[in-house]
Amino acid sequence: MDQIKKFSPAVFVIIIFCFFLPFVNLTCSGQTVMTMTGIQLITGAEYKPQGMFDQQGMFEDQSGQQSGQLTNEQNIDSQPMALFALVAAVLALALSFVRKKLIAIICMIASVLGAVCLLLLKGSLDGDASMQGQGVVQIEYQFGYWFAFLLFILGAVLQWLIFKEKPQSANIITDPPPLT
Repeated sequence: MDQIKKFSPAVFVIIIFCFFLPFVNLTCSGQTVMTMTGIQLITGAEYKPQGMFDQQGMFEDQSGQQSGQLTNEQNIDSQPMALFALVAAVLALALSFVRKKLIAIICMIASVLGAVCLLLLKGSLDGDASMQGQGVVQIEYQFGYWFAFLLFILGAVLQWLIFKEKPQSANIITDPPPLT
């Protein structure tokens, strides 16, 4: 059980690292338009469509003259559920070094909340993509997202095992009473 206690903080470190990996790909007709990391989902991002999705070009003003280039930078709003999931991972990491049963329950709850936040993030992104993309834009969830989700579940299970551990009983050996 000591290996589990030593291993549990590593799970939360890896979860935090997953936020720097690609979380989602925005695709349209099978072509990737944009890849976003977990950190970009937290902070928001600007992107400029490339390739056939590039909306830049010359446009005509009302008099029929070409007047310049149209810039079509898009903003992706920050996603609070991604922030809450990262905060849950940081909180669980900080607390996982303390070896008390109450702290193990708090870490387990933080892990479950992190997993729930990632599921809510998925629902939010899917809803936004279907509303704004009119079914043309799809979201593909990448390795960073799924690995962080699975590690949150693993972290909850590990913390449950730590909580359920029986306290070590001290084996006190006393000298037998002298025979008289």
